Amino acid sequence: MIKKSLIVSTAMLVALTTACSSKQGAEGTSSDGNQKQGVSNEPVELVLYSTSATSEEEIKQKFSDPIKAKFPNITIKYIKKGTGTTIDEMVASGQTIDLFYESTNYFYTVDKYGLAYDMSDLIKKNNIDLSAFEPTMIDFAKNMSKNGIYGLPVSSMNVILFYNKDIFDKFGVPYPKNDMTWEELAQVANTLTRADGDKQYLGFAASPAHTIKANQLGLNFLDAKTDKPTINTDEKWKQLYQTYYINTANNPGYKKAMVGLKNKLPYKDPFLKDRNLAMIAYLSDLDWAAAGSEGMNWDIAALPTFKELPKIGSQAYPFYWGVTQQSKHKEEAMQVIQYLTSVEYQTKQVRNGTMTVLKDDAIKKQFAQDSKYKDKNTSALFYNQYAPMPVRSAYEGEAQKAYEDAIHEAALGDTDINSLFRKIEETANKAVDAAKAKTR
Repeated sequence: MIKKSLIVSTAMLVALTTACSSKQGAEGTSSDGNQKQGVSNEPVELVLYSTSATSEEEIKQKFSDPIKAKFPNITIKYIKKGTGTTIDEMVASGQTIDLFYESTNYFYTVDKYGLAYDMSDLIKKNNIDLSAFEPTMIDFAKNMSKNGIYGLPVSSMNVILFYNKDIFDKFGVPYPKNDMTWEELAQVANTLTRADGDKQYLGFAASPAHTIKANQLGLNFLDAKTDKPTINTDEKWKQLYQTYYINTANNPGYKKAMVGLKNKLPYKDPFLKDRNLAMIAYLSDLDWAAAGSEGMNWDIAALPTFKELPKIGSQAYPFYWGVTQQSKHKEEAMQVIQYLTSVEYQTKQVRNGTMTVLKDDAIKKQFAQDSKYKDKNTSALFYNQYAPMPVRSAYEGEAQKAYEDAIHEAALGDTDINSLFRKIEETANKAVDAAKAKTR
C-alpha cells in the first residue's frame, strides 16, 4: 500500500483525499493511523500504566496486539497497580510512564503526581477531530484538565438493565422494554418480588457503586469548588435514593432476603448464581453476565428513565488514554492514541462487543456483530443519551463510600432518610478531611 502510494499522481491523490473525507472519524485526515512525518521508525517501548484491575491478557488482546500489528516498531509494556507498583512507588522509583489507561479517576491521578500533559497541540498536529467523539466525554476531559486536555476516551460503558427471562416466563410477566420509566420498572419489580414454594424471588436491584457514580441526575458527591458533600444541599438526592434503591425493596420478603445477605442489597450472586433476582442495573459489560450465566436465558434493556428526563440514561463510564509529561516518546504515544480512536480500530472493537467513544451511528449499529452477543437486544446500550458528566472534586472518590454504604440502610428502611443523609454528610466530611491531611 505504501509503495503504491509513492507513484500515485497528484491528481489521484486529490481524488483519494476527497473520497476518504466522508470516512474520517476522530483521526481527521489520518484515518489509517499509519506512520507520520516526524515519528520515528526506530523500535520504541512505551510503558502503559493503569490503576485499574485490567488483566495483562485483556490489555494484550484489546490493545498491545492491535498496536503491534499496526506499528511493528512500537511495543507496549503494561504495568498495572499491584504490590511494588502503586503509583506512589512508580513515581518514587523514577520509572518512566509514557501512557496512562484509566477511568475518570485518571485526571486526579496525573495531576496529583505531576504527570499531566496537555495534549492539545498534539491533537491539533495530528488532525484529531474532537467533534467526532461523544461530547460528554470530551467536555468532561476538558473540564478536568484545566481547559487543556490530558486524555482521550478510547472505550466506554454505561449502565443498563440485565434481566433473567426465565423468571419473567415463569410468572407470565412481559419482558422489560427500552423505553421504560422508573415508575414502570418499580411496578414490574414489585410484581416479581414474591415467594414461590420455599424460594424468594426478588424483582430488581441496582449495583450501588455503578448506579450512584454514573447517576442519571448528574449529581456529584461533593461540590467541586468547596469539597463539601451535596447530600443535604441538593434535593435530587432523595429522589435518586428513593427511585434506585428504596421503591423496589419495599416488601417484607425483599427485606428478609437482605437480612440473609448481611443487610446488603442483592447483587451478582442472586442474579447469576442463585437466579432468584429478576433484574439488575449494572455496567454494560456483557462478558460479566455471560461468565456466570450458563443455562440461563438472559437479555438486556436500556436503563429506565426519569419522567422529567426522557431518553437520558446513565453517565458514560469511559476509559481514557493519555500521554504523560515525562514521556520521551510523546509523538509515538500520541500516534498510538490516534489509532485507538480511529474508525478502523473503533469499528473492530465495537463488532467484538466494546462500546465506541465515537458518536457515529453507523459504528454503533455494528455492536457485537462478531460476538456471541449479536442476538441480544444490543440496541439497549445506545437507546438513551448519556447524562452530563459534571466537574468533580479531586476528593470525589473519598466521599463515594459514605454515599454507597448508606444505600443498603436506605433500602432496609430502618433509619429515616433525613437522619441517614446527615450521617452521610458527616462521614463524607471526615473522609475528605483525612485525605487532605495526608497531602499536607
